[in-house]
Amino acid sequence: MRLRGAATALALASIVGLVAANDAEAQNRSRTVAKKAIAKKEAVASKPAWRFVRQSSAPTLLYGTSDEFQISFSCQPDSGLLRVISQIGSRGVQPGDGAAIKLHSGKRKFEVAGTAFSAEERKDIDIGGATRFDPELFVLFKGGETLVIEVPGRKRSLPITDAGPSADAFQKACSAMAAASRPAAS
Repeated sequence: MRLRGAATALALASIVGLVAANDAEAQNRSRTVAKKAIAKKEAVASKPAWRFVRQSSAPTLLYGTSDEFQISFSCQPDSGLLRVISQIGSRGVQPGDGAAIKLHSGKRKFEVAGTAFSAEERKDIDIGGATRFDPELFVLFKGGETLVIEVPGRKRSLPITDAGPSADAFQKACSAMAAASRPAAS
């Protein structure tokens, strides 16, 4: 009888040890999964992508990382204008100079008159401009593979194959704002 109690105690101790080992292994696996998820989230945040966001209640479509964008489109609710900012850098212009942002996708083209500027945190000369709300701008995001941004002295191609959902949400938000800002017909 005593032998059976000792065997039971030994078996129980083995089970407790096995459970503790499995628990530690499960915790290690859990930590590994969490670390991989964090690394994946950081990688996604650092990978350039099209994003639809609201900045100061203005619908904005931008391309870039969570830290820096290359181009942004923003509907301005007070003025009814669409602001475009290219941060791909320019050459041959000084802050304050007039400069155009030319956008191409396939045979579609759209141009925005702008002004060169330099942000304190960046040494590059960038271009910002505004235009009236024009549905033709949104056509650039339909059916093409790349959006070419051209500013003085610089040209950059951005992939637009994955821009669809963000571009659609942006267009919908801008259209709603444009409709709300129009005077009612009498």
